[in-house]
Amino acid sequence: MKYILFLLIFLVLSCKKDKDPSGEEPVPVFSDPIKREKGTSLGDGVTKNIGASGGFLELGQQVRLDVPPGAVDEPTLFRIQPISNTHDELSDRPAYRLTPEGLIFKKPVKITFNHDPLDSGNPISRMIAFQRKDGVWCGVSTALESDTKHVSTTTTHFSDWVWLDRVTLRKDKESVGSGGEVKLKLMEQILGALNANNHIDSIPLAALEDIGKSKDLVVKNWKIISGAGKLSPKINSSMVLGDAIYYAPHNITKAEDVEIQVEVESKNGYVSDPKAPNGRRKFGKLILLTKIRLEKETYFYLTIGGKLLDLSGGLSGAIMGGQISVGSQDEKGNHQVTLFCMGAETGSYPGGNAAGQSFLGISILEGGTPKMFANMYLECSNGEHKFGGNTRITSTRGFITGTYNGPVYYSNKGCGITERRDVKIDFKIKSL
Repeated sequence: MKYILFLLIFLVLSCKKDKDPSGEEPVPVFSDPIKREKGTSLGDGVTKNIGASGGFLELGQQVRLDVPPGAVDEPTLFRIQPISNTHDELSDRPAYRLTPEGLIFKKPVKITFNHDPLDSGNPISRMIAFQRKDGVWCGVSTALESDTKHVSTTTTHFSDWVWLDRVTLRKDKESVGSGGEVKLKLMEQILGALNANNHIDSIPLAALEDIGKSKDLVVKNWKIISGAGKLSPKINSSMVLGDAIYYAPHNITKAEDVEIQVEVESKNGYVSDPKAPNGRRKFGKLILLTKIRLEKETYFYLTIGGKLLDLSGGLSGAIMGGQISVGSQDEKGNHQVTLFCMGAETGSYPGGNAAGQSFLGISILEGGTPKMFANMYLECSNGEHKFGGNTRITSTRGFITGTYNGPVYYSNKGCGITERRDVKIDFKIKSL
């Protein structure tokens, strides 16, 4: 793939070429747009009939649709469904399928994404993208709500949508044990074209690449903000210090977080933002942060309702009969987790009870009574079981390591959902 080098990476998210108020006209690096498959379902999401008077629909404080009066003429079924993120398959963040697809709204509908409250990225380079029918993801003009840290856009059409960071700091592991290493990498979003052909308010996206394709970017000041260990910056494929290796200490006596920081400066880079001065949200200096968890040899963590719980007191894990099973509980047995993957290999296991899928059960003691949550529920309308969430198994050699991200459901009735909670599970268990 041949890159055409220009002065600067970052895009003007409009087909109308306007002048930079500083007198400089940055032109982005671009490459061929990348076509992706459609994402697969991670759960049913939410639906609501909204008519000519307008209304709103929200999914678990993650995505909100605001439909203005007059956008549709008659009651229309709106839906938000979490799906796998094909724009960035290495991200744990889902994308979302918004319907009705194919309908052109008479007035623009506002889409608002709520940032992950635990996310440590720099929102200055944050933007929203949608997937076209041909599989290409396209960035759109994105408003950054500085007070709430939400991002939003407006559209007259629905498809699959996601939010992303134009400049992002990646790591190959969430946690590391004694004497281990974690590889860190700065990435930048490359454009798929200078001008959009089909959408006046959007531009195709290419791949996430090692930072440095744009000569406008300067990387400096890799450092450990808190925690033990050593950090060694490295030259990347673009011949800048865009990579680093974190070396954990050889004697980890307790679990703790190590926070790492790096700075990226861009003189001209920006995202089109209707709320920013002159419609351009300038990047300037970005401070990117990430956390690495120092772990003992084995662990099991459950994050539920934003609270991190250590359930490493009763670990169990096995690979038998072509199936992976892991589980644990806290010291008092108030929280218990059991996870089954219908397969014995590394990879992703979306919720379900068939081969290549996963089932999760969580027992929580509340008010002296155990309450059983699962990543499935019985739908009242047709009597079918609906599943959500996704399990990712990253290793099965000696230790079973992986994560679960997604919803779990509780019901105290014959069908339907009484309560839903979003959970994350991180585990490393010695395999039997």
